[in-house]
Amino acid sequence: MHDWTHKLGYVVPSWNTVVEYETTRMLPAGVSAHFSRITHTDDSPASLRHMAEQFPAHVELLAHAKVDAVCYACTGASLFRGRKDDLADIARLRSGGMLVISVAGALVDGARHLGLSRVAVAAPYEKWLLDCLVTYLEDAGLQVTNAVGLGEQANVRHSPQAAIDLALRAWTPGADGLILSCGNFRSLESIPEIERRIGKPLIGSNSAALWSALSGLNWRGAVPDAGVLLSDVGRRDTTSPAHA
Repeated sequence: MHDWTHKLGYVVPSWNTVVEYETTRMLPAGVSAHFSRITHTDDSPASLRHMAEQFPAHVELLAHAKVDAVCYACTGASLFRGRKDDLADIARLRSGGMLVISVAGALVDGARHLGLSRVAVAAPYEKWLLDCLVTYLEDAGLQVTNAVGLGEQANVRHSPQAAIDLALRAWTPGADGLILSCGNFRSLESIPEIERRIGKPLIGSNSAALWSALSGLNWRGAVPDAGVLLSDVGRRDTTSPAHA
């Protein structure tokens, strides 16, 4: 029997189902996830901006449940305006005392935590959003060796095999690791296989979000079958503070 120790809040786009599916599969014993949704049915600048504007109200709603942390679980919405605005938004929301994270920030923090500096990037995004992702990562000090997208928005329809295929297309041997972005793109089942094929760590949106929340709450332990990042939470030396 395990004590119920942590409650994690997630704010997801209304069309997203993968965040809940993958997150609940990864949750350690004693940790629960609680979800709120924002209307979102397309990845356009206007829709992503709407997500950013509505996010603070949903943090407040999840605070009613006394969650320990809230994740802004839309990678595109957290990155498309740039790293500076994302950091500012998260800092304002953290001023109330709750741990708040963005998925885009978690991707960077996860990469830094594992000592990655050169990363290959894969995402199902259209080119304009893929370009925003690359800019966000480069502004955080990461060198992007290659970036490959699928050029579309209907990300949930893809199987985990599509994540493997996309990751291998994006991979470059000189990279330290791979960032596979998009919370609505099924990849959890693919992480062990991709890491085996490339011989380096993979940082995924949903795995990075969970790692960021757990490590930020000083949780210690391992999440099996979810990649190197979650294999030893809280037991490695972090080279930078969260969202620095």
